[in-house]
Amino acid sequence: MSLRRVFLAAFLTLASPAGADVWPYGQAECNQLWFMRNLIMDRAGYCFGTALGQALYDNGDCLGKDVALAAPQSRQVAAIQTLERQIGCKVDTGSTYLELPLMEHYRRLSDMPLPDNGASACLNWIGPSVPLLSGYAGGARHLATIERGDRIGFGYIPEGSWVAVVLSKGGAGGREVLGWFDSGPLNLESACSDWAG
Repeated sequence: MSLRRVFLAAFLTLASPAGADVWPYGQAECNQLWFMRNLIMDRAGYCFGTALGQALYDNGDCLGKDVALAAPQSRQVAAIQTLERQIGCKVDTGSTYLELPLMEHYRRLSDMPLPDNGASACLNWIGPSVPLLSGYAGGARHLATIERGDRIGFGYIPEGSWVAVVLSKGGAGGREVLGWFDSGPLNLESACSDWAG
């Protein structure tokens, strides 16, 4: 079974009402989803009225509360909102601080990744060099290159053959980069000498 099918099957199982009692997500994932959804809205020119929105996004160039999203961004926002509802997310928008370790990494992305229901990691990449991009759609920027010896953390639902990962350059403790790569031409199992999770 492909990596995408495994993630999708697990997501659909847990996204069903019957799976709601065993949903493994917590406040960290809710913070991530809230931040990503509102980052998309900020880029579209949304004017934030909450203390948290104003603390995290720049209202200096906002256009209003009713902004138009392009079709891909509209789909991303809808998918994020669905997951937030299924998890039962509550974020304190009266606060001016959001606990989100990879916040600046999400700001660099053009396509937002949805967290999956588990995580795994390639502890030692032995596959070919692969570009890590800001998104899976056209026009994505190059952020880094996955190279031999790197550590790759998987924890997001793929988009087709595209996978969002946290890359640790040079292994554990190295510089981290969050981005997308096309896993289509690769056999991920043989591109890694050691797996965790």
